[in-house]
This record gives sequence, C-alpha cells and structure tokens, in this order.
Amino acid sequence: MNSLFHNDNDNDKRSWRDVMQACLNGHIMTSKVKEHPEDLKKRCPTCGEQTIMNCPSCNSEIQGYEHIPNVFHLGATEPPAHCHECGAAYPWTERRKAEITETPKTSGVLTTDIFVVHGHDEEMKQATARVLSKLGLNPIILHEKPNQGKTLIEKFEKNADVQFAVVLLSPDDFAHGKIADVSTARARPRQNVILELGYFTGRLGRDRVFALRRDGDLELPTDFSGVVYTSYDSAGHWRLELVRELKAAGYDVDANAII
Repeated sequence: MNSLFHNDNDNDKRSWRDVMQACLNGHIMTSKVKEHPEDLKKRCPTCGEQTIMNCPSCNSEIQGYEHIPNVFHLGATEPPAHCHECGAAYPWTERRKAEITETPKTSGVLTTDIFVVHGHDEEMKQATARVLSKLGLNPIILHEKPNQGKTLIEKFEKNADVQFAVVLLSPDDFAHGKIADVSTARARPRQNVILELGYFTGRLGRDRVFALRRDGDLELPTDFSGVVYTSYDSAGHWRLELVRELKAAGYDVDANAII
C-alpha cells in the first residue's frame, strides 16, 4: 500500500540541512541560504556587523534550517554556539562570554565618565554637563555619542558602563489615569528617564545615582518613595550637593572649580 506522503523522488524523502547566515554579533539573516539566496546580506541591518556562513576555524558551513519532508517547523531562533564539525566557538559566542566575564568598572579604579540621563529640558542638561566638565569629569550624553551601527539599546549598554550617574527629572510629559478626567493630569519625566533611573539604581546602587528634579508638582515613581531628590534650584545649591555626593562615592573633586 502506498504511503500517505508517497513521492516518487527518493531525494524528497530525505531530510537535509540548509545553511545559516548570521552576523558576528549573532543576529540571524537567514537559516535557508540554499533555498532563499536572495535573503543574503553583506552587513547586518540590526547592528551593521559583517555576516558569515562558514566557521572561521574550519570553514564548515553553519548549520541552518533542517528541511524534513512533509513537516513544517519554525527552526532555530538563535544561531548555534559552536561549530558542529570542529567544536570551535562562533564569534558571537566568544563575544557573549567576554561580556559575562568582563570585570565591571565599579570594582576597580574610578573613571571620569559620568552618565547623564535627561529628558527634554535642555537648560538642565547643559548646566549639569558644564558642572561635571569643570570638576574634571566626562559627562556621557547618549545622543552625542556615535551610533556605530548599533541599535539604541546596544548603544546605551555600551555607554552605560560607568560608576556614577546623574538623572535629570524634568516635567516633560503630562499623564492621568485611564478613567480619570484630563484635568487631573500631572507633569512627569519622560518614561525613558524613569527606566534609566531604575537601571542605574539597580546596577550601581542608590549611593551612586544623583537624582536632580525640577521644583513644582512633578509625579515620580512610588517605588522610589523615601529616596532623596535634590532640587534644581536657581541659586545653584544643587551643584554643591552634587560635589558632596561625588566625594562620598570616592571621586576626587574640588568644589572651588565650580564657584
């Protein structure tokens, strides 16, 4: 009796492996190079890195989608970690290992890099950057850094490797509850500012995050209740508070530089 999936071509009855193309950071271009060569790319559209289809160590093709007759499956969502022929780690595996084993800067000598988290208040941002520069520190302002073909989160992660952060909380948005009247709307910082406030607080600790807020009715996260926010006052007292917090964190800064 004939099989339900009978095919006269024996080659169609056997499964076979296609080839995968991925970039050096591990982003998959296609897992079906042979079936869909039109999907090949010289550079990764996500991060701009070079792409490869062969193991750099033994030149074996990177295993891709497994074509199984009469069976559909999604295939791998991540590239293989090691070559199936020689066992060598692929470039993305080596890079990920390096990221995991890299010693955080917070455990070594302090650097001069200070990350400045900001919203739309240009005056606050520029004033903070000037103070940090006068103190001999290097303010890291993300949008001023080159993209280098990276996604926004990759760019943030690269530049966020610091030991101290200044977070500027300014009234950039208005929001109210879903069922509340629009008249109840309150000013609040941009959502990315709140996200990065949480990121640096978790990564560096509260003693290495200087939260500077505009005066007025500004809605702040309830999870941070009890945290001391420094007021961005017109008299400039906030600058001395910043110097004090930097000194407490181990930075050798002199308040005379900003007076």
